[in-house]
This record gives sequence, C-alpha cells and structure tokens, in this order.
Amino acid sequence: MKDIIRSFPLALKVIITDPVNFILSVIPTLMALGIYLLMIFFIYTNSHQLVNFFKGYIYTADQATILAKILTAVLIIFLFFVMSWTFVIVVGIISAPFNSILSSRIEQKLTQRIAMDEDHTHALHSVRSSMKATLVNEFKKFLLLLLAASIAFLLNLFPPFYPIAVLLIAILLSVQFLDYSWSRHNLPLSLCLKDIFKNIIPYSLSGAIFLGLVAIPLVNALIPAFATSYFTVLWLYRHNKMV
Repeated sequence: MKDIIRSFPLALKVIITDPVNFILSVIPTLMALGIYLLMIFFIYTNSHQLVNFFKGYIYTADQATILAKILTAVLIIFLFFVMSWTFVIVVGIISAPFNSILSSRIEQKLTQRIAMDEDHTHALHSVRSSMKATLVNEFKKFLLLLLAASIAFLLNLFPPFYPIAVLLIAILLSVQFLDYSWSRHNLPLSLCLKDIFKNIIPYSLSGAIFLGLVAIPLVNALIPAFATSYFTVLWLYRHNKMV
C-alpha cells in the first residue's frame, strides 16, 4: 500500500521537473485533445444539416432550429461519454512512441543511470526512430487487451462475476502502462504474468484508481502520460530498483 501512495507525488515530480519529460507528456495529450475538439467542432458546425432535415417534418423553422440545437448538445455530451471509454485506447496508440521514451527516461533518472537524449531534439528523434517498432508492439498489446476485455465483458453479463470483471479491467489498464517497463527489460510472457500475480494487489488497486480517473471527460486527457510515469515508478518500487 505504501508503494501505491508514494508513487503518485514522485510520478508527478519527474514529469514537471524535467523539461524533456514534460514535452513528451504534453505532445500526445494535445494531439488527443485536438482530435476530440475537432469532432466537437464538426458536429457543432454541421448542426444546420439537422435543421434542414427537420424542416420537412416540423411546421416552423424555429422549432426545427431549437430541436437541432438540442440534438447537437446531446451529441456533444454523448461524445464526452464515448471519449471517457475510448480515450485510453486512442491515446495509447497515439502516444505509445512518446510514452516509451518517457518511461525509459524516468527509469534512467530514478535508478541514477545516465539519461540518454538529454535535450528535447534528441528525445523527439528517438521517438521517430522507434515509432515503427513501438507501434507494432502496441498493436500486439492491443489485440491481447481486446481479448481480455472481451472476457471481462462476458463476465460482466452475470452479476455474481461483477467483482472479477472489474478486477480484470483494472489489471488490464495497469498492464497497458506496465508493458513499457516489461518491454524495455525484454521480459518474457511468463515473467510478466509472474509479476502480475506477485503484485496483484498494488497493480489492481492502482488500475482501479486510474480507471475512475479515465471515466472523467477532459481529466482523462492528462491520464496516459501520468499513468506511464506512475506505473514506471511503481514497477521500480516493487522490484527494489530505486536508488
């Protein structure tokens, strides 16, 4: 429990006190926010098409306009809810190359190894050069998580299995960010599973906390980078790698 609590302030500190880490955190966050803001802008600016659609069924144009504005607001609210549940997947794909470098730099700093790519130019070059390999690994991870999420969904259909489904989803969220540390140390699947079962309480509790944060629209825009930092720190604590 102690590792869960003390990982939070340290995870935040290593991002805001290091300019390169801060840039690696901000870029994918802004990209993801941009995507959703464009979607909202698209819905809002095309609301006149809803007006034209309803004019054929409603006697006055004013009533059609009011109804279209209401539907536009509903669509925007719906988009926020969709964003809450899809954000981790969308941002996970977009930010994977950035998070991989971010996790590596954090481990190097906290274990007092010499950090590579001290300036942001070199760090961004590393992101570009490792992008293909990182995205391939992210796609494989996505397929595995999708399979596990499907199992969680099926369990969720039966009330007695609700706790198991929630536990599985929380662990899946943790795994998405722990994988950066596992991949960096070339851990085989057997050791990854061993790590999960050995640390199932801290990983599942931490995953549940971030699962709750991910459900908050806009707040979840800040979660992927912070979760990468947090689970890197937590993994180092659990494996006694901190100096």
